[in-house]
Amino acid sequence: MNIVRENGFAELNTGADPKSRAAQFLVSLCWGFKNRVEKMSNLKLLVYPEKPFDNYFSPLPGTTIEPILHWCAAIPGADFIFLETKLDYSCRKFCLMWYAGDQAIQAENDFYSRSIQDAPALFGEDAILLNYHLEAFVLLARSALDISSTLFGWALPDPFPRNRYDSFNKLIKRLLSVGGQLEIASSFEKLRDDPKSWLSILVGRENGRSLRDKIAHQTEFPLEYMELNPPSEKESAVVFINDDCFLTLQEFINVVRFGVVEGFMSLEKICSDHLLAIANKE
Repeated sequence: MNIVRENGFAELNTGADPKSRAAQFLVSLCWGFKNRVEKMSNLKLLVYPEKPFDNYFSPLPGTTIEPILHWCAAIPGADFIFLETKLDYSCRKFCLMWYAGDQAIQAENDFYSRSIQDAPALFGEDAILLNYHLEAFVLLARSALDISSTLFGWALPDPFPRNRYDSFNKLIKRLLSVGGQLEIASSFEKLRDDPKSWLSILVGRENGRSLRDKIAHQTEFPLEYMELNPPSEKESAVVFINDDCFLTLQEFINVVRFGVVEGFMSLEKICSDHLLAIANKE
């Protein structure tokens, strides 16, 4: 009995009568394993943990377009391995972002429970730990979007000017430039006009730098404490998006992490529909 490799999979040669029950069983076992491997999702198998994103999203980000990329491998100019790698990297960074958000909430809760809640004084090790998680949260969210822009820049339908993008900011600017010719552009236009949206926080508005850019190039994370429910006198953690606009810390984390994943999935949906339409014409 020996194993023969064909197309990268192990095939079993028993050397026995192929009509025997043992041979039939072994062959069916090998083919069953082969079919299982072919149907496995790389994202579910290698990228996502057991309960990604607190089981909030179904289907999971990336799992709609992932099998379509396999079908589109024969499209001229499609570098399937490169695009699938970009998809894996992006989705893994979404997981890192989500984890950083959870850790930031836990770190702030731990600090707040030990502080004088009428006047919390965040400094030293507590400040380092909390700022570490918050800055990682923002930077990972933007990184995931930037990496995904390569896939979307290739897969968005006409009249989007397809190109090799490595910046989500440039991708969105090009998307908005086609205006009403792509329906999804209007939803991103509304997000850009809202200073408290995930898009404004991570990518920026038409005028002015994003919070992500400020953190990366100008300042530290803008976390402060202020009284939100007078006359309780207790102060709560808030994030200042700009001088006159803020969100509570919990609101900020949820706006960014849910918004980023939902924004990714909206682009994934339109790209998947476009690629399926191409495949059906072949």
